[in-house]
Amino acid sequence: MSALLLFTIFALLAVAATMFVYNAMPDFQQINLSKRFTDELGAGRTPPNLIKMFRLPILMLTDLASGLQLPKTRERYENDLRALGLEKVISLDQLIALKLTVFFISCLYALMLLVMLPIFFCVALPFLGWVYVDIWLKDRIKKRKVEIKRQLPFLLDMLTLSVEAGMEFTAAVNKIVSKMAPSALREELTIFLRQMQLGMSRREALKAMAERVDLIQINSMVSALIQASEMGASIGGALRTQSEILNSERFTEAEKKGAEASQKMLFPMVIFIIPAVLLIIIGPLVIQFIHGGGGGL
Repeated sequence: MSALLLFTIFALLAVAATMFVYNAMPDFQQINLSKRFTDELGAGRTPPNLIKMFRLPILMLTDLASGLQLPKTRERYENDLRALGLEKVISLDQLIALKLTVFFISCLYALMLLVMLPIFFCVALPFLGWVYVDIWLKDRIKKRKVEIKRQLPFLLDMLTLSVEAGMEFTAAVNKIVSKMAPSALREELTIFLRQMQLGMSRREALKAMAERVDLIQINSMVSALIQASEMGASIGGALRTQSEILNSERFTEAEKKGAEASQKMLFPMVIFIIPAVLLIIIGPLVIQFIHGGGGGL
């Protein structure tokens, strides 16, 4: 009976999904247009693989997503896209459509597994599908900030050497960007250069980069550069000061992580390593004692 019920539910879901896809399917021209994601600032950025994988359902659900108000969600997603540097690549409606896509897929799986799993898991699955996009965005933002923070000291060192050698700041950034491998920091610097080419002042472009990245080290560097420019001080000196501060922070953080490593090793050492060592040392003695006692009897 359970197999018949499962087959009936699956057949009804298949018919409903077929009708929905048939009615919501866009024409081929829209599908072809959906394959082209443009980057207006020319930073060479492309949408994440999750967006590409669900490109067609996102296109189908964009109209539905545009009709949803969700002011807090839209504001949060706008900030997240700006932090990822994708505000000109992915629209808010597309991101909300991705959220709906993952939610509907999780609901479909929950209904299919309803007769095989406890009700708790079937209720939790749609909830996880609803919050998955939020978790995914936060994880990408965190990884992006870590990557930028790791590459920033090298950038400051190269900028300091270039500016002190006589190059203008913007020319030095352009030269370094042309030699850098694709990375988050390279994308941000490319956006900075592109914004200046479109007429934005260096001060405004630096502030925009600091707002996008929202990293203490970037904010400190931008503040120092703007202050040095406004006061007529040497930009090379400001860059060298920031480089020394950042390298000092790196060494301090490395020492802190090294001190924490011994504490983190204590638990696995007590649970796994020490019992294994004791077993190797004491095990033969125990076996010898048992066999020796048996032979005496």
